[in-house]
Amino acid sequence: MMPGRVATLVEDKEGITWGCAYRIAGPTALDYLKQRECKLGGYIVEYTKFFPRVASANSGHSGEAFPVLLYIASDENDQWAGEETVISLARHIVDARGSCGHNIEYLLRLATFMREELPDARMIISLSSRRWVRQLMSHRKIAMSTVMGRPPQRIRRDSHEETRRPISFEFTSRVPETRLRCLNI
Repeated sequence: MMPGRVATLVEDKEGITWGCAYRIAGPTALDYLKQRECKLGGYIVEYTKFFPRVASANSGHSGEAFPVLLYIASDENDQWAGEETVISLARHIVDARGSCGHNIEYLLRLATFMREELPDARMIISLSSRRWVRQLMSHRKIAMSTVMGRPPQRIRRDSHEETRRPISFEFTSRVPETRLRCLNI
């Protein structure tokens, strides 16, 4: 077993982080996350505002920002890898496997999530890492079926996809619609 690489948020005063928020309830869920993310994973806890792109009657929000809890890796974590070349990162991803599965699966499922759920956002690092990972898999004759676990259960999203919240950040009006976003993994 070799720890893999995971995506983390890196502070950028003018950046936008795309993602999704999950509502959790009760102390049991928070205790579980504290154990998994902080004690085992070494992540730090941060709070921020989340601006939903889609607002619906089911979401409990009207498209207004609401507070969210984040677990973020820091360079004080023993497992922090720091900056790597894309090729070095791809090699590590191909070699890494842990109790939760293969790191290749993590990268590919992250890329799938970004493509399906956040088509307006693009990740340069994910695309180039994925290309190198697939080349290494081909070179090492690693079959995709041996690194991918069971398909995840789909989480039901709001059915009001047409009710999109307009992006209201001032500087986004100057960014082309096909913008690229980087994510440090």
